[in-house]
Amino acid sequence: MRLKKQQSFPIFRVVLLVSIGLVLLLMVSNLLLIRRANRLEESMQALEKRHSALELELSSITGTQRTMKVSLYYYNELLDRALNNDVSCDTAAVIPVERTIAYTQSPINDVIRLLIRGELTKAEKDLGFKTEFPGRELLFQGARLDNGVLYLKFSDPSGFTTGGSCRVSLLKAQIEKTAMQFETVKRVVFEPANLFQP
Repeated sequence: MRLKKQQSFPIFRVVLLVSIGLVLLLMVSNLLLIRRANRLEESMQALEKRHSALELELSSITGTQRTMKVSLYYYNELLDRALNNDVSCDTAAVIPVERTIAYTQSPINDVIRLLIRGELTKAEKDLGFKTEFPGRELLFQGARLDNGVLYLKFSDPSGFTTGGSCRVSLLKAQIEKTAMQFETVKRVVFEPANLFQP
């Protein structure tokens, strides 16, 4: 009588199944951690808004106005010449000037509006700072922050944000660098997408 040969279950199949199981487990745990991190970020933003509201309420009760220091980034032609022996529209020459503004719940909106007014002092102009802001009919319509991405919406019916690549890159850098001073901002996206095109 012949015995039936028992089929063996290859070890590599076991290893493969265990590996697939571990990968799936790791993927699920990563997704859960990402969801939790997003919830924590949302909670932090809500707490920051509440903190700002309480600070504003306190300042209105006490009668003292709280201020904050911000940077507005403008192009400095003298620095560009020093860096490149000529005017080359180097965005490294877009550097900050400091301003003090009233404490606000929407500092990004307020700082971008202040930047595009283009109000340089005489002393700053003497130091080589220049800007083409304010632009004809350029209107800042607001900002929206989503997971570190700052969406800046503008209306530009006259095409102020278009033109040569030199000019456009400097205008864009002034806004981007001004927005990036806020630690919650990791990247800036302009809306509509056809803004700041050479």
